Amino acid sequence: MPPSTVETAAEPSGDPLFALVVGLYVALLAIAPTVFGVARLVSGDAAVLYGTVIATATVGTGLGWWATERFGSLSHRLGATRARWVPGLLGLGYAFAGLLSLDRAGVVGVLAMFSGIGAMALGSALGVMARTRYTDALLADSERHCVFTAGWPKAARNRLLALVVPLWAVGVAGVASVYVAPELWPLTVAQILIPVGIAIFMQSEPREYAVTAEGLEQRLPVARRLLPWTQYTGYTRTADALVVHRSWWFDSRFALEDLDDPDAVAAALARYLSAA
Repeated sequence: MPPSTVETAAEPSGDPLFALVVGLYVALLAIAPTVFGVARLVSGDAAVLYGTVIATATVGTGLGWWATERFGSLSHRLGATRARWVPGLLGLGYAFAGLLSLDRAGVVGVLAMFSGIGAMALGSALGVMARTRYTDALLADSERHCVFTAGWPKAARNRLLALVVPLWAVGVAGVASVYVAPELWPLTVAQILIPVGIAIFMQSEPREYAVTAEGLEQRLPVARRLLPWTQYTGYTRTADALVVHRSWWFDSRFALEDLDDPDAVAAALARYLSAA
């Protein structure tokens, strides 16, 4: 039977790279409101505002770095929950707020839009980094019963592609609306469907996996993620794949032609899941 919960991993030690990314993220969020305050209360001179941007970026990065290193374990705590994606979503909202305020806020709106785009990218990176660090800490002493590399079978990949192509089409329409129909600005939000579609389709790409007591570990070139057994309801062997069924979201599929020993993988899965 699969474990009912994921055990708490040991808290990691200092992590300068993670702290630096947090600092840069904080700095990006601080730039627009700081410039707005200086422009209103001190001076709107271009040199003053430029100096404000540099100073805010420097101080914000330093404070974010210091706070992360000082209090520690942020990557562990963030990686253990779905709150790890909040920084990226906050950056996305920040960018759209800047876009919608361009007519009224001028340069501050531009700063907010581009800072939000940067914060979205860094916030998403923080989510991946936190998840990787949490997974590494959790599985540091865990036994890998089976390690294999596999992607989805061709038929399943084609079905998934048919699902995401409409998302990409709407996303491209959102991009085009910026130039051909700016009055339809709500449509610009549809641009987010392009990376969403890419993220969905990438699930079908070959990945390295490891079967552990805590769950199914997915190993990416620069990242790790743990899919706990509680997310799955069982597994099935079809004519072309081993299918591990999720209680929600897409099933995990491993093409038999990608596996050196499908029987060994099935036996490893059977340690924690029942045949559906």
